[in-house]
Amino acid sequence: MTRLIEIEKESVGGEMPKKTFRVSHALRDHPLFDLDRLARLAASLPSDQVEFNGPVTPNQDPGLTPSNGMTPEETVRRIEEAKSWMVIKNVEADPEYKALLDSCLDQVAEQTGDVMGGALQRQAFIFVTSPGNVTPFHSDPELNFLLQVRGSKRMSLFDHRDREIVSAEDAELFPGKHRNLPYREEVETRATQQHIEPGEGIFVPIFDPHWVQNGPDVSVSFSITWHTEETLRLVKLSYINATLRKLGMPQADEGAHPVWDGIKVAAYDVLRPVYDVVKRIVGGRRRAVALLFGRKESAALAG
Repeated sequence: MTRLIEIEKESVGGEMPKKTFRVSHALRDHPLFDLDRLARLAASLPSDQVEFNGPVTPNQDPGLTPSNGMTPEETVRRIEEAKSWMVIKNVEADPEYKALLDSCLDQVAEQTGDVMGGALQRQAFIFVTSPGNVTPFHSDPELNFLLQVRGSKRMSLFDHRDREIVSAEDAELFPGKHRNLPYREEVETRATQQHIEPGEGIFVPIFDPHWVQNGPDVSVSFSITWHTEETLRLVKLSYINATLRKLGMPQADEGAHPVWDGIKVAAYDVLRPVYDVVKRIVGGRRRAVALLFGRKESAALAG
C-alpha cells in the first residue's frame, strides 16, 4: 500500500532531527484539497480559525497587515486573482481532516521507530496562497511537516539558535506575542532554501524561523504539526525565560545550564495553572498579562 507520507531512512537517526530534511507524499490529488472543498471548509469554521490578508513582505509589521476586503470563502474561490495569503487553522476539527492528519503522523511514527512519534497535541493547517505572495518571517512553537499539494513555493529556513538571525528576546514565547519576527535581507545568505513542488514536503524543526515565497501559480499546502515530551519542555522553558526577561532577568539559551532549565520547567508546571485561573477570573489573556506585568507591557505585546 502506498504511504501518504514517505521518509527516507537516513533522514532520521536516533534522536529528534534538529535540521530540515525533505519528504515525499501522496496528497497532491486528494479531494480534501480541492478549492471548492476548501472554500466550504473556510465558510464553516469560526472566524478565529481562518486568517487571511492581502500582499505582505517578509519583514511585515503585524499592525500594518492589509486586509483583502473579502470573506474567507470568497478568498479561496478567488485566490488566483486575490493577491492574498490564507491559513485555515486547526482543520482537525473536521473529522475528515483529522483522519488524514492522524494517518500521516501515524505513518511518520512507523517509519522512524517512534523517534518522531508520540505525536502529542496534533494539529493541522491548510495554506491557500495567491501567485507570488509571501508568508512573512516567523517561527512556530511545534514540529512541522509542510506538504505541498498544489503549486510551488520556496522556503528560506534558518537555525533558531543562530543569534545573528534572531535575538534571544525575539525567539522567546510570551502570551500575546505575534509570531512575526524582524527580518533583514543581509541574513538571507545564512538560510537553507528549499523549493517544493506538489508531492514534496519539508520538515521544519521547532522554533526555526522561516519565510516563504509562493511560485507563479495558486498554492495549497498542508501543514501537520505535533509535539513530543521534549518539545513541550522546550516550549515551557521559552515561556519562563520570556517571563523572567520581562521582570528584568534575561536568561541563557536552553542547554547552557541544564539543572537550572529543569527548575524553570518545574516552575512553569506550577505557575501555568495559576495564570489560567487568573485569565478566567479577569476575563481573558490581555487582562491577565496587564495584571501580572503592567498595562504598558500588555499593550506592547497585544500586537
